Amino acid sequence: MLAMVGRVVVAVITCGISMVGSVLGIVIGLLMGLATECGIFRGAAIGAITGAVFCIEAIESFVNMWHAGESAKDSVSYVMDIISSLWNGRIVWEKVYPAVQNAVMSQMSMSISGAFRESTDPFETGGTRGISKNALDNIPKETITAVNYTDVVGNNSCSVCLQDLQVKQTVRILPSCQHTFHMACIDSWLIQHGSCPLCRRDI
Repeated sequence: MLAMVGRVVVAVITCGISMVGSVLGIVIGLLMGLATECGIFRGAAIGAITGAVFCIEAIESFVNMWHAGESAKDSVSYVMDIISSLWNGRIVWEKVYPAVQNAVMSQMSMSISGAFRESTDPFETGGTRGISKNALDNIPKETITAVNYTDVVGNNSCSVCLQDLQVKQTVRILPSCQHTFHMACIDSWLIQHGSCPLCRRDI
């Protein structure tokens, strides 16, 4: 009887915490979707699933610790750490962020091979199209060092993938605005958009 009650309690706690993780994941996924232009709905879906799955795995780990004879102090401390991390969103962010980034990079890699083959519609009137391969190759590139790890306005991160610029990475510097991005990120962007992802200035 006690075992059944314990299972019910664990199930209720798991559902509650997974719902919290899912909601936090949706919020973080929405923000990531807006920032990376992978789509708010896609970002929210990835965030919801990732947040819920992480919370379920965390509860399962707690149950395994309890059954393995871990001290009550350690078990309670583990649960409190999970709750604290959920409250400030740290762990869910750490889980959702890579998932959304993987989706973005996957989307980029799928589109990059065919983007150069798209024909230009002479009657198209909507927005700035991507630039040609030759124009892309003419954009300056350089290797990040300890001296030049920021652009002209002091940014030290790539606005496409939101990752910091690291020493020895190859970047491109857009001639129109001098903003700096990882070469792979900005190449994937420019073949479709033809403008700076940060200030929207045409290349």
